[in-house]
Amino acid sequence: MFRVVTARVGCFVRSRRGGVALAFAFLAPVVLGCVGIGVDYATWLLRKQKLQNLVDITALAVASDMQVGGFDKGRAWAVAKGQTDSMAESKIRDEWINLGIEPVYRQRQGDDPFAIVPANERDQTPTGVTLTLSQRKHAIMTKLVTPYLTDIVVKATAEIVGTSRVCVVALEDKAGQAIGLNDDAQVSATGCSVYAMSASAAAIDARDSSKLSAMKSCAVGGYAGSSQHYQPAPITGCPAIKDPLAGRVAPPMGPCLNNPRLGPVEVENQNTVLTPGVYCGGLILKAGASVKLTPGIYIIKDGPLVVGSESVKDGSGRFRRVPCLCYRKRVSQRIKSRLRCPTASTTLPPASLTGEGVAFYFTGPVDPDDDDVARPIQFMPRSNVSLSAPLDEPMARTMAGLLFFEDRAAPANRVFEIMSDNARRLVGTIYLPRGTFLVSANQVVADQSEYTAIVARRLALSEAPRLVVNANYGASKVPVPHGIGPTSAYPTLTN
Repeated sequence: MFRVVTARVGCFVRSRRGGVALAFAFLAPVVLGCVGIGVDYATWLLRKQKLQNLVDITALAVASDMQVGGFDKGRAWAVAKGQTDSMAESKIRDEWINLGIEPVYRQRQGDDPFAIVPANERDQTPTGVTLTLSQRKHAIMTKLVTPYLTDIVVKATAEIVGTSRVCVVALEDKAGQAIGLNDDAQVSATGCSVYAMSASAAAIDARDSSKLSAMKSCAVGGYAGSSQHYQPAPITGCPAIKDPLAGRVAPPMGPCLNNPRLGPVEVENQNTVLTPGVYCGGLILKAGASVKLTPGIYIIKDGPLVVGSESVKDGSGRFRRVPCLCYRKRVSQRIKSRLRCPTASTTLPPASLTGEGVAFYFTGPVDPDDDDVARPIQFMPRSNVSLSAPLDEPMARTMAGLLFFEDRAAPANRVFEIMSDNARRLVGTIYLPRGTFLVSANQVVADQSEYTAIVARRLALSEAPRLVVNANYGASKVPVPHGIGPTSAYPTLTN
């Protein structure tokens, strides 16, 4: 038996008929292993490039958020997590992406904002962050590939350089369209930052042919509408911030300048000068009125501020103000007929309201219009408005820098509407903690202002206005309230 086995093994060894198959059997694992390693390395490089792009964008988003809320490690992690979750493609999310965040402490040298040296972290606030993303990539040849190939680690450092500007804050915390643009409306805030505090997936919502342009825009929730409506696309998942003007106190309330039993103060077709005080029942500037305001605080109580009002006869033959709905394109002719809207404008010139160093405080109830919306401000299409807020002077110190200030006890969702086609100078801060700042003009608004800041429950635009939110804070003597303005810096990648 032993001899038979020995003979057959010898024959197998001497035979040459299976050489190719045998060689392939021995070499195939090596060849396939090399191919697998090559594929692993190529996909590893591609994955690393994608993660590097993601970490760069995320680091910039975290540094951008520091412009508004300062640095807090938990807050920074939340911003980074929201950014990676929203931007990571499904192809790079087969494994959990781990985050690491460390603050960067620097100080500027000389006049060059990019000349940076290490600083003592006990004496300075962070100027940026270093963000690390790591991920374990599944390899085809897992057991043959070293951990240095399967563990991908990328880093980016983003720092704040120069000065930036916060100019728009929407305080609505739940509903959509905290910042809402419709029709052909445009917001141009290219020199400052826009912040929406709503947790809604449509916190910022640009529809139709509208467009939002800002240095950066940030939403606690998300944004709706095509990216073509935004320049650049908003940052999502930003942590909420506090009302930056929550500490401002209301101005003192004095007696009425007029007899409230006789209705609001009305100015008809004449030139006149008005002085600060409490205007009970509101202040109405009819078509043809030209009013100059002396510096100080104007308290509009229990009524609206209307500029450019026209009159129509109601069913009883009495004259009443033309409602805002008469000027809306989307309101049907049937409704306009019921409201007795005029078919042509009056021959009187537009109403005009001008004032330097003036502030308006709105308090008390306002009767709603025919659509059940109360409007404490109504700048009608045929009006000319040019206003600047008070300086930091004793007579108006409580309202320094504030152009409009709404009572915090006012009913929610009132609308402060700018329909004027000539409201090109609105210098100061518009603070409406309970209301909506609505711009529904058909022309450019606020473009001749050195700066305009808006802190409102909501910001809404419709029809075809272009709201220009300038941020040339240093060009005006009107002070910028603490919490907005040049309180932060613009981010750039430094590593």
